Amino acid sequence: MATTKKEDDQNAVLLYCIPAILATLAFSLYHFSKLKKHYLTGANARRVFDIGAQGAELAASGFFGLACYMVGVWLYWLTPLSLVVTLPLGVFLLNWAGKAQAYAFLGVIVDYDQGLVFFPPNTESLDIVDRLMVIPMIKQMTSIDSVPLASIERITRQAGKRVLLHGEFGSRHITFTDKLKRDECLHLLMAGNSRRRTLMQELE
Repeated sequence: MATTKKEDDQNAVLLYCIPAILATLAFSLYHFSKLKKHYLTGANARRVFDIGAQGAELAASGFFGLACYMVGVWLYWLTPLSLVVTLPLGVFLLNWAGKAQAYAFLGVIVDYDQGLVFFPPNTESLDIVDRLMVIPMIKQMTSIDSVPLASIERITRQAGKRVLLHGEFGSRHITFTDKLKRDECLHLLMAGNSRRRTLMQELE
């Protein structure tokens, strides 16, 4: 009897989670379609996606959206009037979670027409004040960094997982969990004679 009640409670929690998961997925698909129209419409735009590298952002944003939703459900159980505040706030937070997932899913894009490489921003660019304020770190989850291909003076492979870019812009890195994806990115960055001349060396 106790086991049945426990299973019923678990099923109830799962049922409450479904709307949040579906809403986040809908927002994610919506934002990803907008990102595709902005970054992947050119005939010479190439995309590299490594699910392992972006998995942490996908999981974190999804868990955050689900946690906020469950707090809203709990407040509704306490007092239905809380819905006046939690409903619009919940939609906003689930929309943010979907947007963060869309940016994570975008991956790395090399656009030869624009002469730019787009990739997730490096958290190392944030100073200690930004990290303590948290907001800049959250903003990075719904933003994308880019550097001009012509400004890349050197590309370095690090530990078989990272691609380091050096040039007038300073230094940036793109992290992969798969050597195949890393080499795919390197190939795109080196493609074309004009871009190949910007490479000075590669180190494993």
